[in-house]
Amino acid sequence: MAKCAAMMLSASKGGRSSNPRLAAGSQAPDYAGSVLTPGAFGDDLAAFFHANQIATPIEGAVTVRLAESAKVARRRLVDARFDQAPVMGEGRAVGWVATDDLRSHRTVRSAMIPLNDCTFVSAESSTASVLQLLPGNKFLFVVDKHGLSGFIVKSDLDRHAVRSYLYLLIAGVEMLLSEIVKYAVPDEEIIASIQSNLKKRFEQARAVNQETSPAEYLNIGELIALFVQTPYACDPRLWDEPLTDLLNRVKYFRNDVMHPTRSLAASEDIRAVANLPRWAAEVSGRLRSIAALLTGEPSPDST
Repeated sequence: MAKCAAMMLSASKGGRSSNPRLAAGSQAPDYAGSVLTPGAFGDDLAAFFHANQIATPIEGAVTVRLAESAKVARRRLVDARFDQAPVMGEGRAVGWVATDDLRSHRTVRSAMIPLNDCTFVSAESSTASVLQLLPGNKFLFVVDKHGLSGFIVKSDLDRHAVRSYLYLLIAGVEMLLSEIVKYAVPDEEIIASIQSNLKKRFEQARAVNQETSPAEYLNIGELIALFVQTPYACDPRLWDEPLTDLLNRVKYFRNDVMHPTRSLAASEDIRAVANLPRWAAEVSGRLRSIAALLTGEPSPDST
């Protein structure tokens, strides 16, 4: 807090930052306008990511038959390495069953969860709303205009559509942080935060007059460390400690989301994964407001 107070005092005496790029008439930040963050293209990027992109179509899926024995059904699911499957009766889905539950039953009928006890989502439901349901539901049926069309389970967190959605949310947060740091922190402080292996690349780019900013060579942890020391993060009207906590939670999942070989479905805290869109939405909304202060553009919250 002492550092924040010093930053606030400095800003009140000599402007928001000693960085000359904050002077009146300076060029607007690259990413302070339209950017792929929540709200930029409708709530939760709903125009891009829906439940039907995550779901496994029932047609062609591994299923079990209502009339078959639990032993036979379980063997087929174990061999296929599935933890659950839809139950089919007379050519249509009538429920779902967990592989482990078949062990203690003689029939599929006695082990299954019937449709009237199942959870359903629209094929057009946002990815964010589907993620919120997964921690409390092992199996979600997806309904489109033709009826039951597919299903979603925990392992679908590793689908490309989910990872792409979360990637855009986190990338949007990083882009906003980078722009705020670029315009609010002097270059020498930014350069001092660059890791040695990346600093060499930055120096090479600068040596050949390549248009670049040192902020582009920082990872999300370094960006957060610099951002929280700016006058904007120290102003309680713009930022607070709970938002910093959410920002660090987003950072925690950054590498898992960015690297496809890391399983999100294997996460110990599925509820945290489900909350990631909400966390990203909250912090990106505030970051966009701060970016608007740097550009003189109307705040997203005021439109």
